Amino acid sequence: MKFLAIFGLIFAMLGLTLALKDPICELEAGVDGNGLIKCAAFMPKWSYYADSNQCSEFVYGGCGGNDNKFGSQAECEEKCKE
Repeated sequence: MKFLAIFGLIFAMLGLTLALKDPICELEAGVDGNGLIKCAAFMPKWSYYADSNQCSEFVYGGCGGNDNKFGSQAECEEKCKE
């Protein structure tokens, strides 16, 4: 009986940990523009790549895109990196 309780607790904690990851981190990485044109600004940003669990720098043009862009590597890793 104790085994089942411990197993259930571990399973619940694992599920909670996985559920806490911000949905922003699942968005497409490094997106800029509206799909047809790139924008003209030059703003270095960081984006999270879920497939490699890494944050990488990209140049954001200033329009379009999504919320998977961060001002620093530290901010990106704090929010998304597992």
